[in-house]
Amino acid sequence: MEELRLSIRGAGNTMIPALQALRAKGYTLFIWYNQDHDGALVAQYDAEKDRRAFSATSPEELLGLVAMWEVRGDDWRLKTGEFELYDQLVDAAPVYDSEGNVIDDY
Repeated sequence: MEELRLSIRGAGNTMIPALQALRAKGYTLFIWYNQDHDGALVAQYDAEKDRRAFSATSPEELLGLVAMWEVRGDDWRLKTGEFELYDQLVDAAPVYDSEGNVIDDY
């Protein structure tokens, strides 16, 4: 297997770059807050462009929704036969124990 040149995982250091990527794509960005049952404020992130609106609970998720729409367009919803990909990925997914070892008989 070829060595990776880059690996990015959603974390605290991906929030601002995701917002910057959306801004560079020409989206107008908004943050607003919901109050949860305990009274804590939960941020919501919105992006708008060309009379289209996207909303998510994180900048990374928001960027993912925009990317999905950019690839699939206004007809972005699940199509017949597409769920197969998810099933294939789940069937092939390894299971790891708490120390990072693959559990073969899970």
